[in-house]
Amino acid sequence: MTRKERIERMLHELRYEVEIGMLQGDIDECIGFEFFVSTSKEIPNGVVHCSFRTRPMHRQHAMGYGYNEPRLKIIK
Repeated sequence: MTRKERIERMLHELRYEVEIGMLQGDIDECIGFEFFVSTSKEIPNGVVHCSFRTRPMHRQHAMGYGYNEPRLKIIK
């Protein structure tokens, strides 16, 4: 498995954990994580900014982002 494939798998796992965590009320709707990679191949002497952020938004605004109904739902 390549490094890119491992990262993609982890991102899918992250999506699952975030979705479950929010549906169960374990995590807040506004969370973030960011870091910089110390070098860029495209920009000489540049860096790469990496970030992950969640925030609530109205459903009709999400349609422009390719929003789909949640695959996971809590049933009591």
